[in-house]
Amino acid sequence: MNLRLPPSPLKAALFAFGLLCMVACNEVAAQPPVTPPVIPPTEPVSPPVVVTDKDSHYSLTVKIRKEDTIAQTESTYGGKVVVWRPDEKFAILALDKATGDQLAASGGTATATLESNKKIFSGSGQLATMSASLSVWGGGIEAWAGGIEAWAGGIEAWAGGTYAPIPQNTTKWQKLSLQQAQILAKNLGAGIKVAVIDSGIDLQHPAFTNALVPASDMWDYVGNDATPQEEGVLGTDAAFGHGTSVAGIVLQIAPKAKILPLRVLRPDGSGDVLNVAAAINRAMQAGANIINLSLGSDTNSQAVNDAIHAATLRGIFVISSSGNTNNQNVTFPANQANLDATLGGQFSLSVGSVDANDNKSAFSTFGATLEVSAPGEQVFSPVPSNKLGAWSGTSMSAPMVSASLALAMGQSLKANSIDLTKILKNTTVNIYKSGQNAAYKIDSPDSSILMLGDGRLDIHNFMKSVVP
Repeated sequence: MNLRLPPSPLKAALFAFGLLCMVACNEVAAQPPVTPPVIPPTEPVSPPVVVTDKDSHYSLTVKIRKEDTIAQTESTYGGKVVVWRPDEKFAILALDKATGDQLAASGGTATATLESNKKIFSGSGQLATMSASLSVWGGGIEAWAGGIEAWAGGIEAWAGGTYAPIPQNTTKWQKLSLQQAQILAKNLGAGIKVAVIDSGIDLQHPAFTNALVPASDMWDYVGNDATPQEEGVLGTDAAFGHGTSVAGIVLQIAPKAKILPLRVLRPDGSGDVLNVAAAINRAMQAGANIINLSLGSDTNSQAVNDAIHAATLRGIFVISSSGNTNNQNVTFPANQANLDATLGGQFSLSVGSVDANDNKSAFSTFGATLEVSAPGEQVFSPVPSNKLGAWSGTSMSAPMVSASLALAMGQSLKANSIDLTKILKNTTVNIYKSGQNAAYKIDSPDSSILMLGDGRLDIHNFMKSVVP
């Protein structure tokens, strides 16, 4: 390298002083090499397997070998393969009622798990609720032609200390120190794909301009087509607008991330095991970095658990909401997020909800398996028909964590990907001090059980710990 000295003595002195500072600072701050964030490999996105209602009464998860074939497996079990993962040594089949009943009556097999398929999931256990009157999307379509991305370019989005895209969320985002986080993470999640496995989204909403992955990666597992558009009547159908709101929350925090919408919930909020597992599989194939599951079930599912495990082993983060039942029965899959002791367990997080004062939300499901909390009350976001609305539920808390990870992963990091969930939890705000949330902290001589997770998300604290 050729260095040219500055021409004046003063500049030369400053230049030398700068070099000395650089050397000294480097000596103090020297760190071992850091493994870059895991970018999951993109697989060929195969056409989804379409199964009819009569063919999918049961889900069957089977162990397979690499030399097995789809045709052999379908012949052996009398079903239709929906998910085929030879590298992870499992497959998921759809079985009609007669075939499934016959298998159950025979005692099944040690290498397969038979499950009911229909309507096992709902939007975060009990659905999140629309909690404020609707309004026209601020400024009209013309003002939002660039989507949220155009309005969240760091400092510009915070003119006068107000969050310009959706001012109603200013207080929440200030509490999470979002402005400082976005200034630090200047890429704003660029290059990161977040799969929103939900009720679909309003694909025409101006908030999503330039914010979606290619249409070829999307799928509607309810309608069996390539257009995961929300369906229903706003205010009447329980889940209509749910996915749109979740995706909009992600983009408010990480506005340059890309959303991969995959529809698995019907307008009433119900979803099937096979569809959720297949959607997770498709998110893997499409190269998603993060999967948001603002949905849950009272019943654990082997098929969905295996699909999540396959994703996390690839370094894909899976974020799940705890549920809205106000008891200790954290819904699946959130109840499994911190139980996996393998590498994959470091890529899962469960999320509950707190109010504006960091007290547990009245609806939020809690328990010893819960890992972190985030605001979940009156969160404003896009809703269908070019409108803005507020929802309350742990469904709103989960995408805040998903988006925080996206914001971090859009940067060059000073931390390994496998450590990100641990760091995120370690940088949360203490919500138990001075007796706050005392009913949800059980002390013992050896440790404390924190039933609202380690604390409340603070995005800036998280960014300071992972972004150089």
